[in-house]
Amino acid sequence: MENKLNQYLLKATKMVAVAFVVSGIFSSCTKSSTTANTGPVLPAEAIRGTTIDGGNIKGVMLTDSIYTINGDVTVLKGDTLSVQPGATINIPANHAFYIQGTISSLGTQMQPVVFQSPVAQPGQWGGFQCDSAQGVTFKWTKILWTGGPDSTGSTRETITVRSPINVDVEDCWLIGGQDNGLGVEAAATVTVLRNTISGEGTTDGEGIDFHSGVTGTVAYNVIWGGAGSAIKIFTSSTIANPQTNVTVYNNTCVDNGFRRGAAEPGRGILVDAFSTGNYYNNLLVNNYYGLDITPTSDFATIKYGNNYFFATVDSLVTNFYPVGSMGVPQSSDIISKTTGANDPMFVNYTPPPNPSLRIIPTAFDFHLKPGSPALGKGNPTYNNDIGAYTSDGKGNLH
Repeated sequence: MENKLNQYLLKATKMVAVAFVVSGIFSSCTKSSTTANTGPVLPAEAIRGTTIDGGNIKGVMLTDSIYTINGDVTVLKGDTLSVQPGATINIPANHAFYIQGTISSLGTQMQPVVFQSPVAQPGQWGGFQCDSAQGVTFKWTKILWTGGPDSTGSTRETITVRSPINVDVEDCWLIGGQDNGLGVEAAATVTVLRNTISGEGTTDGEGIDFHSGVTGTVAYNVIWGGAGSAIKIFTSSTIANPQTNVTVYNNTCVDNGFRRGAAEPGRGILVDAFSTGNYYNNLLVNNYYGLDITPTSDFATIKYGNNYFFATVDSLVTNFYPVGSMGVPQSSDIISKTTGANDPMFVNYTPPPNPSLRIIPTAFDFHLKPGSPALGKGNPTYNNDIGAYTSDGKGNLH
C-alpha cells in the first residue's frame, strides 16, 4: 500500500513539473509576441509600390509615403482610392486622375496630403476628372499646378464633378490651375469650407464654379487672383430646374476677374441664370466687379447683406454692384465710397491687383488686424465677423 502511494505522489510531482514548463513556454511566447517591433499594421489594400505607370488603381496610399504617377490612372466604379495623411503624390507629366468610383484624400493639419508637379508652375498635370464619380472627398490636401490640356488641347479643371453626389472639399489648397479650381455641374450637394484657392485660370477660369442644380455651402474660403469670378453660381441659361441654390458666406475674395478682361469681367461673386441662395459676410477686395446678382437670376428668392467692399483703384469703386445688376447696396454692407476708404486692415497685402501674377506672394496675409472694421459687423446667423478669418476660430485655418 505504501509503495503504491509513493508511486502516485511521484507521478503527480512529474505532472506538475511538466505543467510549469509548458506554462513557462507559452508565457515566454506571449511576452515576445507583444514586445516584438513588427511596425505599423498596413491596411489590406495598401499600395506598396511607389511608382505607378498608369491604368486602374484602388486601395490605400500610405502615410508619409512618396508616390510617382507616370500615366493616367482610373478609379473604376465601385472602387475606392484612399490617401492617408502625409502622403505625397508627384505627377511629373501631364497625367490625370479619372474617378468613376470614390476618391478620399484625408490629410490633417499637421500632415497634409500633397498632389504636385515637380515644376512649380501652372498647368503641369491634369487634375481630378470626376465626371462620373460616386464620391469625392478632399480634406487638408494640397493640389498644385494642375490644368494641363486634355486630348483636344483644352485646359482641365483642378477638380471636376459631373455626378449628383456629395462633394466635400475642406481645408485644402488649390493653387496654380489653368482653369476652374472646383467645377461642379450636376445636382450635387457640396460642402466647401476653409479652403485657399489662388491663381486659378489663364484667360478664363473661376475659383469655384457651380451649375445645374448644385446645393450646399461655400464658407470661409480665401480666393485670390483668379482669371474670372472667385465664386460663380449658375443654373442654366435655358433650364430653371434643378435650381442651383447655395449659401455663400464669410469668404475673402481678392484681386479676381482681371485676366478675363473687360469683355467678360470676373466678379468676387456672380449669381446668375436662374440660380438663388444666401450671400452674407463676404469680404470683396479689388475684384473687377464685386457682387453681381444678374437679371436672369432668381432674384426674388435671393437674400444678401453684410458684405464688405473695398478698392484701391478708382474704377473699381463704381463696380461693387455693377451697372445692370439686380443687386443693390444694403444698409448692412460696408462699402468704400471713395478709393481706399474703409480699409479692412489685412495683416499684409500690397495693391493694386496684378493680372499677370499667377503665384500669390508669400508675404500676402489676409488675416485681419485687431481693430479691423470687418470684426463684429457680420450677420450673426453665420458669423459675427466678415471674411474668411474670424475671431471665433471657426474660420479659415491656413
